Amino acid sequence: MIRYDFSKRNGQPLYEYLYDCLKKDILSGHLPSGTKLPSKREFARENHISVKTVMNAYEQLLVEGYLYSEEKRGYFVAEVEIMPEYRSELAEYPAVYEGETWFADFTVNNTAYEKFPFTQWRKIMREVLSEYDVELVQRAHFQGIKELRVAIAEYLYRTRKMLVSPECIIIGAGIEYLYNRLMKILPPDAIYAVENPGSKKIPRIYEEFGVRWTYIQMDENGINMESLREKGADVVQVSPEHSYPLGTVMTVARRQELLEWCSEKMERYIVEDDYDCEFRYNSRMIPTLYSMDSNHRVIYMNTFSKTLAPSLRISYMILPEKLMRRYLDSATFYSNTASTCEQYALAKFIERKYFERHVSRLKKHYSAQRNLLIQIIREAKHLPVKEISGVDCGTHLLVWLDTNLGDIELKWMAKQRGIHIECLSEFCEEMEPMYQHVMILNYSELNETALREAIRRLEEIFCFLEM
Repeated sequence: MIRYDFSKRNGQPLYEYLYDCLKKDILSGHLPSGTKLPSKREFARENHISVKTVMNAYEQLLVEGYLYSEEKRGYFVAEVEIMPEYRSELAEYPAVYEGETWFADFTVNNTAYEKFPFTQWRKIMREVLSEYDVELVQRAHFQGIKELRVAIAEYLYRTRKMLVSPECIIIGAGIEYLYNRLMKILPPDAIYAVENPGSKKIPRIYEEFGVRWTYIQMDENGINMESLREKGADVVQVSPEHSYPLGTVMTVARRQELLEWCSEKMERYIVEDDYDCEFRYNSRMIPTLYSMDSNHRVIYMNTFSKTLAPSLRISYMILPEKLMRRYLDSATFYSNTASTCEQYALAKFIERKYFERHVSRLKKHYSAQRNLLIQIIREAKHLPVKEISGVDCGTHLLVWLDTNLGDIELKWMAKQRGIHIECLSEFCEEMEPMYQHVMILNYSELNETALREAIRRLEEIFCFLEM
């Protein structure tokens, strides 16, 4: 289907703008000779314009010889000479975004792709394709397939002692989609709050959907309650198991305070993002806010992007009963966005405990990676390290530096050496002295060779400054 952006016509009549767009595509070769154009009615419907507009543009192109028509078949692109100026005009707008290439990228917080359980996954996918047929092409239940919701509920009970009904679980293709659905059932005038320092993604989601939001300060125990009360927030997003990027674990006392705050007013809610709860190395996972909540105000979110693969695009949200009723009233006509085939496969993967065994292996791998990176950093004599924190969980470290070098300069000098880093100050609402001179090093994708060379190149920056 051919679609054009008619908002760019700058007062030009619709049919003239459409004529110009089609003419440019024909002369540039984007619409090769012999291409059949959509019917006038179809073209009008897809571009939200009138049939008459399309007819006028087609007829003008027909008169000038850019198109020819065949009775009962429609309009076709005529054989015309391709004009170089139109080709060069198109060349100014590359179709593919080309990102920067790095020797080592410490900003990517993904998973170790080579550790993906390919053998078990292939086996299960073959089983799904042989056992199911019509179910794989039918529209899935809008909450996600029942088998996967049951498997997730049982897994959460085994590993987190969470009592969850499968009927309160919603499967979606990514956390972004689930936030979109969630904001539709929360009060339209709600003020949302995020941790500071905290996620860059969540504020962007709030901005995109036009909701009011604010930052809440963090302290050593988690989200700062005084700051939360001052900002007048109604919905707060937290990662109590392991906040990113600070790596703070919210204390039990602070969790109790937060739940108490939530119960003080109707329509206050907590969004608990448990994105990497599995990767705790020196202790057991801490009970979730969801399982501590007796007032049914906690919305629990998690994803399989960090534990399996980002390309799987399967995340889930657990709603309290009150919000679940709202969701059922408003969202039943939405199609489920996650692949049905992969949902069936993931359900089997969890049921057979493959997932837990995979997480256990991944946890050992990341623990070894963490220990190796800490060792390499401590062996780097010219790296002015004051402290290394955030080592007990997750897949990133905070490296606090004793330097007068500004964060912007540090990032630039690292970039010159092919190293991509982020600093803690970039995750703050405002520049705060206490959060400067701190590198965030995500290590999940890097092997030993890359880690050693990357730290050597970072060390080289400070050798250069000493000269």
